[in-house]
Amino acid sequence: MWAGRVAFGVIVAGLVVYLVMVGLDKADKLASSIGAVAALTALAAPYLLPAPGSRGVSMVEPDEVRDTGAARATGGGRANTGVDVVGDDRPARVIRSGNATAHGPGSTANTGVQRRPRP
Repeated sequence: MWAGRVAFGVIVAGLVVYLVMVGLDKADKLASSIGAVAALTALAAPYLLPAPGSRGVSMVEPDEVRDTGAARATGGGRANTGVDVVGDDRPARVIRSGNATAHGPGSTANTGVQRRPRP
């Protein structure tokens, strides 16, 4: 907290010293040039920098299952012929999953993508 205030004070003091040394006319011209460069940089930034949160999903291999057999759950068990993924930061794909059936209370069946939160 104090570091930010000290940094602000140093910047303001440096600006005052600069304005006194070079004069307002030269400082105004320099500030206009810096502002123009900053504006052009801000306009070009979306085209030059990757979007926040994008990680090139096409380069990440998906979690995948293919041509799974049948699964059956009873008595509170889990039948899974799909893919069980922890987190949501990777792509997942299921191709031709088999039949999953659940019988009994608490039993679950999954034939697609099941995402679980990270522990």
